[in-house]
Amino acid sequence: MQMVKQIVAGLLMLCLSAAYGAQKIIDLTHPLNSAAHRWPTNKEFELEVIANQSSGDGKWYASNDVSFSEHTGTHLDAPIHFALRDGIWYSDTIPVDRLVAPLHVIELRAKAAANRDYLVTADDVTDYESAYGTIKAGSVVIFDFGWAQYWDSYEDVFGSVSTNTTTFHFPGVGIEAARILYDRGIYGVGVDTPSLDYGPSTDFAVHNYLLEKNVYFLENVADMSELPAGGKGVTLIVGSMKIEGGTGGPARLIALVDTDEVNSAHHLGNNQLLIVLTAVLSILGKYISSDSI
Repeated sequence: MQMVKQIVAGLLMLCLSAAYGAQKIIDLTHPLNSAAHRWPTNKEFELEVIANQSSGDGKWYASNDVSFSEHTGTHLDAPIHFALRDGIWYSDTIPVDRLVAPLHVIELRAKAAANRDYLVTADDVTDYESAYGTIKAGSVVIFDFGWAQYWDSYEDVFGSVSTNTTTFHFPGVGIEAARILYDRGIYGVGVDTPSLDYGPSTDFAVHNYLLEKNVYFLENVADMSELPAGGKGVTLIVGSMKIEGGTGGPARLIALVDTDEVNSAHHLGNNQLLIVLTAVLSILGKYISSDSI
C-alpha cells in the first residue's frame, strides 16, 4: 500500500509539472556598476558605502547610496523619453501587464559582424516570421546582434574610443522594420546595443516613431545565447524601476523558458501528457480503495 501511495504522489507531481510547464530561468541583464555603459552625456554610476561592518553584539549591517542615470546598463526607455502628448507613458505608468510578455528573438549576429552600422530591414523581420511564425500582438521583440560579447570594452560597444556621439558605430533598427513591428502590435522592442537607433544616427528616427506610440524600449540587453532559437517558448519579465515621472530606468530582464514547448516536436504535449497521467492516477486510485492491496 505504501509503495502505491508513493507512486501516486510521484505521478501527481508529474501532472502538476505538465499542467504548469517545466521552466528554465535565464537572466538577460548586465550587472549595474561603474563599468556599466551609458550614453556619454549621462551621469556616471556611483556607489557609496554607507555602512559595512559588524556591530558590538556581533550582528552585521551593510547599506549603500547609489546615483546613476536612468539610462545606464541594461535599461528601459519609457515612451516619455522621446515623446510628449496626452496619454504618453512614464516609467511608472506603463501598464504592468505590458511588462510580462511573449518574447521573439531575431538573431542577426552574422550581419552585424560584417557591418557594424547594420540597420535591421523589413525583410529581416519577415524572414524571421517565415521561419518561426508571425510575431504575436502583445509581445516583445529583441534583436540579437551578438553585442553582449563586447560588454567589457567601451571601444567595441560604441565603435569608437571617443565620447563624441558622432563617431559611434554599432547596429540598430531601421525605420521600415520599426513600422512592421508596430503593425504587429508589439508592446516593446529591444537590442543588445546602446540604442535602438544605430550608432551614426543623428535624427533618432526609431526613437521618435515608436516611443510616441507607447512602445517601450530595452537597451543593452545581455547575452541571449542560452535562449531557444527565435525565442520559442519564452516569456519575458521586464523588472524595470517604477520611477515616478521617470523617462526610463535600469531593468532586470528575466526570461522564462517553457522547456515543454521548446521540446514539443519530440515529446507529448502538456495536454496529452496530463490526460495520460490522469488516467493512470484514476486506475491506481481504484486499487488503493479496494481490498486487493
